[in-house]
Amino acid sequence: MSVKWNGTKLLKTIAGNEAAAAKFYRDIAAEARIGEKFFEILATDEERHEKIYNALMDKHSKDIEVELDETDAEYMDSLIENNLVFDEMLIENAKKLFSKDQIFDLAEKAERDTVMYVVELQRLYPDLASDEMNIILKEEKSHLKMVLDRKKENKMNVNLML
Repeated sequence: MSVKWNGTKLLKTIAGNEAAAAKFYRDIAAEARIGEKFFEILATDEERHEKIYNALMDKHSKDIEVELDETDAEYMDSLIENNLVFDEMLIENAKKLFSKDQIFDLAEKAERDTVMYVVELQRLYPDLASDEMNIILKEEKSHLKMVLDRKKENKMNVNLML
């Protein structure tokens, strides 16, 4: 059975994630203990992406319904409902309590989720700003690779200290 599913909540989730990730990255970049300039670069990209998603919401809020199989709609709803939120408490704990490995784990989770959300957005709305979505997907994959490379580098440095 098919149901009408409104993609506004997906766009809102992605835009919210981009804003929260930008804040998380910026706060982590400012933390002297971690001090990764690289996080500032990620934050700047995420802010730009958030603006694109918000513009898409403004432009397409009335025409973003799509017919989905009921199971697919439930899957999308579940993804959105179980979204990791970078709230103030998580960011403060990350700055004070988390190790660099844990910071990279959170960044990896954020980037993996974003890649997944963008792929789903493209699947559901292939004509929705396809050029912009392709660029964002490429950038998000690049972010994920950079985080994974930094994570690997950090582990090698820790192992050298042992």
